[in-house]
Amino acid sequence: MARFTFVLVTALVAVFQAVAAEDTFTCGTAPYYPSQYTCFDGVFLCPKVNGLAYLRCGDACYNHNMYTCPNNKLVLIDWSVPERTQQCGTAPYYPSKYVCYNSNFLCPITGGIAYQRCGQACYSPSQYSCSNGQLKQVPAPECVREYSGCIRNDGLVLACCQGLSCVASKCRNLTNLLGRDVEDGKAKLFFDA
Repeated sequence: MARFTFVLVTALVAVFQAVAAEDTFTCGTAPYYPSQYTCFDGVFLCPKVNGLAYLRCGDACYNHNMYTCPNNKLVLIDWSVPERTQQCGTAPYYPSKYVCYNSNFLCPITGGIAYQRCGQACYSPSQYSCSNGQLKQVPAPECVREYSGCIRNDGLVLACCQGLSCVASKCRNLTNLLGRDVEDGKAKLFFDA
């Protein structure tokens, strides 16, 4: 029981350290972490799930790989039929290549990431956030130290500090963790105690 408590406390401290290093922003009256949410129109929060920023459509958040949002209405993408162009204002576009904001502003989908609108610009949500129409760089998360938890409850893998790797949900130094013993030409792996 004591070992489990220690592991749980260590994991919680690591998650808190990783999140606590990030500044909070405000969306309407709600504080949020830009690494975990995106603020739309200064008042509406949508989550980032497994690194994918969900987009706003009316009063809902959606995954751009599953839905489009023409005229502020969610439409399920039917991948079994050829893609058709949709309209964004007067501009035709393919929903697999662009996202239409406010029925009149297109931003690209690059490398599977839907760029988001900030004023009259498009930006990558993994690198920037938008506050009051101004872009702000999202700070790189602090690294997780040795023996601290590197996987959050939502499945996001946190970056371990230099020289460490995320193994069995903890940041570990592989040169200390793994040893090699050669016997009869075969390498055997063993764990240090």
